[in-house]
Amino acid sequence: MTWYGYHEYLNDFIINNECKKIMEIGVYNGDNALSMMKAAIKVHPVKETEYYGFDFFNYFPVEQIGRKLDSLGCNYRLFKGNTLEAFPEAVKSLPYMDMIFIDGGKSFEIAYNDWDCSSRLMHSFTGVFIHNVGFSGVRRMVDNISRKFYLVEIFSPESEGKVALIKKKTY
Repeated sequence: MTWYGYHEYLNDFIINNECKKIMEIGVYNGDNALSMMKAAIKVHPVKETEYYGFDFFNYFPVEQIGRKLDSLGCNYRLFKGNTLEAFPEAVKSLPYMDMIFIDGGKSFEIAYNDWDCSSRLMHSFTGVFIHNVGFSGVRRMVDNISRKFYLVEIFSPESEGKVALIKKKTY
């Protein structure tokens, strides 16, 4: 089973929901960031698009990811470090996001922190995608999301394992 894929469903969501503020937790090599932002600039002028990315940037330096995003001309901020420390501080000054992709740590503690911080950046139409729901820590975190306040859909894209899409319930 391949756990890293193209994530076409993210680009479809971005285009169909006209997302311009996009966050990714677990940037890795930046190819997914580039793909998502290319989708965003299909529906918005490039200068109106914003990308926010969190990663350790151990394998691919932050400067390398920045060069990829610079090539598009979009606005972006990259946050280096462990999301257990970096995300709770950053969330205090971040705007609401239109789409968030969580593909970070697989332990319950990290997955819960990433979800908790992300949930504070949701508006009524934000979509939060959580990758690797097949991992026990991630699955436990998804199982603990309140179904009273959130719609949780789990699906299985080809060659990616299970993914959850979380949206706020609107009454």
